[in-house]
Amino acid sequence: MSSMRNWYLIKTKPRQENVAIKNLENQEYSTYCPTVTIKNKHIVLFPGYLFIYLDKEKENWSPIRSTKGVLNFVRFGLSYAKISNKIIDFIKENEFN
Repeated sequence: MSSMRNWYLIKTKPRQENVAIKNLENQEYSTYCPTVTIKNKHIVLFPGYLFIYLDKEKENWSPIRSTKGVLNFVRFGLSYAKISNKIIDFIKENEFN
């Protein structure tokens, strides 16, 4: 039985990526926020955005939008912005921390 999990893009409130991550992970959601280290400072690669790994069929998405730090899902028209695993893997491989 294949999992229907995919990566989706979430818009966070300004400079609240870490707040959103903490609160989403407290609710058992898997998130990914790429960072780089520049001059000993952790810099968010895509400020105001983070990725979340969700199962469209099995997981309840409704709490996500009301999670502290989260603004909304990024959408293209009516569909949620889905990010391929290849892109996520590429970002992870090229994250230089």
